[in-house]
Amino acid sequence: MQGVIRELRSQLRYQIIGPFLLLTVIVAAAGALAVFYQVAGSLQERFNNQLASVTRTANDTLLSQEQDNLSFLREVAFAQRNDSISAPGVAEALANDDIDGLKKALDPYFLTGINRIGLDRLIAFNTHGQTVSDFERAPDGSGSGYTSHSPLDISQLWFTSRVLSGTSDSRGDKYAGLVLFGSDSLYLATIAPVRNGEDVVGGLIAAIRVDKLLTILRDGSQAAGITLYDTSGRVLASTFLSVEGTVPQMSLDLLNNFDTNPNALSQSLFSVEEIGGREYQFAYIPLKIRGVSVGILAPALSRDYVMATGRDTLWPLGVVVFLLAGLLVGVGVMIANRITAPLGELARTAEAITGGELHRRAHIQSQNEIGTLAHSFNTMTGFLTNLYGQVSSESSQRAAIVESIADGIVVCDTEGRITLVNHATRQFLDLHDDEPPPTWFSDIPIQELTDGALGFGSQRAHDLFTLHERIVRVSANRVVSNVGEIMGSVCVLQDMTAEVAVDRAKTNFIGTISHELRTPLTVIRGNSDLLMRGLAGPLDDDQKVFVESIRQHAGNMTSLISNVIVIAGLDSGSLSTDLEPLSLTRPVDEAAWPLQSMIKAKNLSLKIDLPDDLPEVLADFDQLRMIMHQLLDNARRYTSQGGIVVRAQALPEHVQVEVEDTGRGISPDMQEQVFQRFIRGDGVSEGINSSERGIGLGLAICKQLVERQGGTIWVTSTPGQGSTFCFTLRYAHAKPSPEESKAPMAAAA
Repeated sequence: MQGVIRELRSQLRYQIIGPFLLLTVIVAAAGALAVFYQVAGSLQERFNNQLASVTRTANDTLLSQEQDNLSFLREVAFAQRNDSISAPGVAEALANDDIDGLKKALDPYFLTGINRIGLDRLIAFNTHGQTVSDFERAPDGSGSGYTSHSPLDISQLWFTSRVLSGTSDSRGDKYAGLVLFGSDSLYLATIAPVRNGEDVVGGLIAAIRVDKLLTILRDGSQAAGITLYDTSGRVLASTFLSVEGTVPQMSLDLLNNFDTNPNALSQSLFSVEEIGGREYQFAYIPLKIRGVSVGILAPALSRDYVMATGRDTLWPLGVVVFLLAGLLVGVGVMIANRITAPLGELARTAEAITGGELHRRAHIQSQNEIGTLAHSFNTMTGFLTNLYGQVSSESSQRAAIVESIADGIVVCDTEGRITLVNHATRQFLDLHDDEPPPTWFSDIPIQELTDGALGFGSQRAHDLFTLHERIVRVSANRVVSNVGEIMGSVCVLQDMTAEVAVDRAKTNFIGTISHELRTPLTVIRGNSDLLMRGLAGPLDDDQKVFVESIRQHAGNMTSLISNVIVIAGLDSGSLSTDLEPLSLTRPVDEAAWPLQSMIKAKNLSLKIDLPDDLPEVLADFDQLRMIMHQLLDNARRYTSQGGIVVRAQALPEHVQVEVEDTGRGISPDMQEQVFQRFIRGDGVSEGINSSERGIGLGLAICKQLVERQGGTIWVTSTPGQGSTFCFTLRYAHAKPSPEESKAPMAAAA
């Protein structure tokens, strides 16, 4: 069986014929079903209309019966004395409690009502709710005889108190409904009060047995049967005989649909029920008496006509569909053979070319679209053969170029899986030519270079990594197709081992020289201080000027050498940051104290405004003191009049420290550059032309030291009005977060 299925799947002929055959069968079956359902729907619609007509007829007959009952009762209630039979008036007899006279008066009316309205029972009751006359004809309805029942107490029935009290509603003082009079027989009763003058002296009841009424409704409407349900869906009476089967109660869903149908009288609700092995369709309408729903009336018709007509229609349709389907299948097989033969030749040619027979061509002489396809296929094959040769040549050339590049090249797909490495990369990874490269870029053992990186601060080289014994610069970029689709990434590994070694040597040399220079400068400055104090003898004015110049320039050189030493420590990674909880007051005071005399010498004021309740911060004491010293010294250098203010404030996330001066200010285009090294002010009397000028390292050192302690630094300035340098520090209870690596190939890895 599996072999047959495999053969059917492997042949285009069967793949064309199979769906065609299936589609033909589906379309034919769908068409037949559509026609059948159309006919069946038409029959069902006619059947529904007939049942609706039956329902309306039954409802009209019921309304007519109700009106006849009311007219009859009205005539009886107002009956006067009949001297021909020595009978008093009905109202007079009830008022006088004349039982015999009342029966004599009602007798002719009861006999007339039997023939006139199909009356089954005529009852008169007094003001105490007791029946005083109760005539009922035989249940079989034969003859004119009747039975007179003994008195009954009907004072508890729903209508008695209303009638005797003379209560009227919107429809009058007469009532109607379904009533049980102490037996199992259910009656459709119409009740009217009897008045003697203005007083109600009793009441009259005209009743018809419901089972007989349903028979009348069935015969008058030509229904197969009629069933009466109460409002809860329970069967009260039905014309279906017990031998035919039991009429089922209304289902809960059907009852809910009936209750929610706003137009139950004009739009009947249908259901199909099986009774005695036959299907009947029921239509449900409310049984309303005097406008009040007292039950559900359900006429029914047999569905034998619909079912028989449907069966008679199905067989001719099936024969026609079968013949048409066979004809279509035969035509489809013939057409499929004419299509699949040349396509088979094309398939065999394609298989041969795939197997390496590039000279093979398709031999098809058809002049239709398949012939055009074969010609185009042969042309395309020749073009692809030439293109294949060109691509192979260019691919070999590109591969040779990539292999000859001295830098390592790693190509990855969008998930970071390595697809290509060149010879230089294999050398970096100590791999032989026949060894496979790592599967993922993350498998390459590169680590970020943290010590001795080129530059510092914002210029620190974050793209330097260690790879085994080498130091490499990693640069990466996405590979994007012509349509903008990201195909992967390419990473270049540049060997920077020699360059980093030279930079480290330069940094070590600068650090060594700086330390060596600071010692004699300290001696020069100390001796100049001693000379200025007169410890080597008194100095005249000219000598004091010379010694003061020596002392001042020695101090400037000492400051510059200190900055260079800090830079060397940052570059080499030897400068450590020890964070601890501390108060801002001490490092700020220690940073300001050495500058007090120089600030006063320029007639500047210095105000330190630190709140007493300022929380402790998490910082390195020496580095925080150095930051404050650099910012205060920078403010002193570039301020000629006014003063300097140091303030701090506690913010929700951190403590913010501000150093504000009244100097010349910084132009907007320079504010982004002042934290880079060797960037200095451009004033005429300060900065670059001043004897106190620096070399532009102080703010760069501040930025690096602030960032090491988890903060940020920035400047706000208005030219001509001064500058405010701000930086943030974390609270002492904050947890230090390690510096995150920003590897350029993080996305690829």
